[in-house]
Amino acid sequence: MDRIEQFKKAYEDRHDLARKWKEETGGKVLGYFCTYAPEEILYAANILPVRILGGHEPQTVTEEHLFAMYCPFCRDCLAQGLLGKYDYLDGVMISQSCIHIRQAFNSWVEHVPIEFSYRLPMPHGVQHPASTGFFNEELIKFKGAVEQWTGKTIDDAALT
Repeated sequence: MDRIEQFKKAYEDRHDLARKWKEETGGKVLGYFCTYAPEEILYAANILPVRILGGHEPQTVTEEHLFAMYCPFCRDCLAQGLLGKYDYLDGVMISQSCIHIRQAFNSWVEHVPIEFSYRLPMPHGVQHPASTGFFNEELIKFKGAVEQWTGKTIDDAALT
């Protein structure tokens, strides 16, 4: 099987692979809505980060949760949660993103059973000198929230 076929198979089997990882390791699985998720912190805590993606299937379960004008991607992501496709997730997080996916996250937190959720603020002006300090503090807060959730301390060596 060539690399493209391997990648396709892993994508198609992503839910089963995550369930298997969770069963074999006893670790937690956290879904994230945006690419800005600090995966290093999650890996250091023995948490499997899983990108929440749409399923490209027709759905009719998001109408009461999202405005009809919201993009199909955010509607599909939320539908996957509402339909139980990500029932193996222990938590979800979001970092800075569009208002549409933020509403999908809010509805997920309210209507899909999970034990942990987190909203990670991001600096808007990433080139501004204050952005580094701001974001560093937000990552420290996130790390603390993950430690509290898992009951495990994440040391600096685990982050390298």
